[in-house]
Amino acid sequence: DFSMNSPDHPYRYYYRSDHYNFAKNDVPVLFYSTGIHVDYHKPTDNLERINFKKLEKITELAFLVGYKLATQPERIKVDNPFSEW
Repeated sequence: DFSMNSPDHPYRYYYRSDHYNFAKNDVPVLFYSTGIHVDYHKPTDNLERINFKKLEKITELAFLVGYKLATQPERIKVDNPFSEW
């Protein structure tokens, strides 16, 4: 789902993310998330909101993607519409 990458997204998650500055400088990024909920980044956002089964699957996916990228014979090619270069 690339909808969060859109400059027109009402919450602009992509542009407010920690990885945005890497992406705009052609450092490949992935944005993993267990999803957004009504208490996201509010005082009521607590441990009970975390879907741990989903988090476990995402963590495993992140590891496998990182491992696969790290063991590739060549660096991945950057295809970045947000690049400043």
